[in-house]
Amino acid sequence: MSCKENESQIIEYVDGTLSMEASKELEQHIADCESCEKTLKETRTLLEDLNTMGPALPSDALRISFLEMLKEEKKLQEPKLKELKSDSSLSWKTAFQIAASLLLLVGGYLWGSHAKNQEVTQQISLLNQEAKSLKQDMTLALLDNQSASKRIKAVNYTEEIVQPDTKILVALIDRMNYDANINVRLAAAEALSRFSNNEEVKDAFIEALTTEKNPSIQIAVIEFLVKVQDQRARAPMQILLEQSETPGYVKDHVNEGLVSLM
Repeated sequence: MSCKENESQIIEYVDGTLSMEASKELEQHIADCESCEKTLKETRTLLEDLNTMGPALPSDALRISFLEMLKEEKKLQEPKLKELKSDSSLSWKTAFQIAASLLLLVGGYLWGSHAKNQEVTQQISLLNQEAKSLKQDMTLALLDNQSASKRIKAVNYTEEIVQPDTKILVALIDRMNYDANINVRLAAAEALSRFSNNEEVKDAFIEALTTEKNPSIQIAVIEFLVKVQDQRARAPMQILLEQSETPGYVKDHVNEGLVSLM
């Protein structure tokens, strides 16, 4: 296994979520690889910094110009985000370091700040918006990664975004419809199903029902449309029943769905 492949597992190893077999292989590699050993130490340091960040009081200058500092930091990280999106060979470590650098900046401010007036409250509100924007940018970048496992992780990250913007929804719809990996497609369909009140999501599922050929995706789409009681699904579901290439178990779901939609 190459160093780049090992780097992608280091965060899981430090976090204790890597399998025992994979952990042993990684440990053997690190024992003979100075570069990966350094990466491991850096990753541990970053995580420790995030977990043990103390309440250092910021200066007045930091308190006044914090948002400007955050914007400047984001601007510095933008080239890395673009590179991460365009070059799938870059490791997950790159994405983590971008997020960590911003989290350290944000954390230092929040630990040392006290909401003494409305201005500070407004600044914190703006900070939350900035953090949300960063998270969505990182998710969008990872959704385009060549690694199917990383795309699935990116899809799972969207569950933490309460109100994703249109870009996130469009990216998930694209993964559901066109991703080369069926597991990514199913994960995207499941993620989209959380937004059952969103008309754009409903339209996407209706469109998928008329074009989709994969039985697993067809079933996921049918279940969603029946759940939201979208009557527009009746006509394309009827067409599926009439098509000889539709598997019998899919037709069973169609029949159950049509009954539920009556």
